[in-house]
Amino acid sequence: MPAAAPPAADTRILDAAETLFARQGFAATTIKAIGAEAGVNPALLYYYFPDKARLYHAVLERRIGGFSRGALASLPAGLPPLEAISRLLRGYSAMMRQAPVFPRLLARELADHEAEHALPMIRQLAAGIFQRLCDLIRAGQRRGEIRAELEPRFAAISTVAQLAWFHVAQPAVAVLLGHAGRIPPKEQDRFTEHAVGYALAALTPPARAAGRKRARR
Repeated sequence: MPAAAPPAADTRILDAAETLFARQGFAATTIKAIGAEAGVNPALLYYYFPDKARLYHAVLERRIGGFSRGALASLPAGLPPLEAISRLLRGYSAMMRQAPVFPRLLARELADHEAEHALPMIRQLAAGIFQRLCDLIRAGQRRGEIRAELEPRFAAISTVAQLAWFHVAQPAVAVLLGHAGRIPPKEQDRFTEHAVGYALAALTPPARAAGRKRARR
């Protein structure tokens, strides 16, 4: 089997920038350091990205925008609301796991810049995947599958919050779960399924939730 081709230069640059921005922040990260981390001449960065700010935005867009577009594409029309919500949650968890330094970058962006750099992506999320999640909750309410008294926007945020916190706060969560370093993949799988079940139980009317539990038995 032939060896896999090395990543393209722009991918190496994005990977290196994501690592350094997460590790030391936007202000402390230089183009020279990113070039060294990526193994390319720093001058090449300007071929792909006009300046450091555009590179930072590209790092955020690759993860946030990529997840939003992929998640929307994975939800065909007519999918039952609770199944679609489950897919969204599993997809979000997969995205955060595939980019292990991104949760740290996201936390730094929120703490250091109050999400200033991420605002275009947040607006994109609001118009795309967040709106779709709210629509799914409303559809579930109309079908009697989701509690009618819930505010869809608040419920959407609460639905994602468990997994968001698990990944962003993973160093602290790992200690709470008794792990040294990163949480093992199987434990992350278990938590993802726990979070999906927990979210569905919170969304579902009590009588329907009890019926689902009896059916599983």
